[in-house]
Amino acid sequence: MSELSPELRRFSQLLDLVRKEDARLLAVRDRLIPKGTTVNLAWLEATIADDVGADRLEAFSSRFSRMQDTVIDKLIPQLLVAAGEIPMAAIDNLNRVERLNFISSTDTWIEMRRLRNRLVHEYIDDLSEMLPALKKAYAFTDELHSAYKAIADYAHNRLGIDL
Repeated sequence: MSELSPELRRFSQLLDLVRKEDARLLAVRDRLIPKGTTVNLAWLEATIADDVGADRLEAFSSRFSRMQDTVIDKLIPQLLVAAGEIPMAAIDNLNRVERLNFISSTDTWIEMRRLRNRLVHEYIDDLSEMLPALKKAYAFTDELHSAYKAIADYAHNRLGIDL
């Protein structure tokens, strides 16, 4: 990594961080909601009533929020710097990486950011509101993973960064 410019070195470090966040998020998601689980109100009530389930739900929310923050606020701007661009406001950066096919849609990422804000800054008492938020966050983990993989592939294939 010593051969890399400071911009590429920072980008490489952030990619490594997001790789770890991605693995941890997917792992806790699979522990919280194993394949084949019916995610409904009864499941959510039982999960919250169980200490282990409640801890997994908290860990999932935290890791989902953390990875999204890292990707939007750090990785994407550093990707643009590494590509010789000047980062701008988050929405502009999202539009730019959407055009480059790193993310599926800016609107999806804005919705993801709103959901993150709800999960982090609000305590959702009404389980009938929490359930759809959890289902969306679960689905958005695939979007986060896909964006990480697309950016990592670009970094390796176009910028020569070993992962």
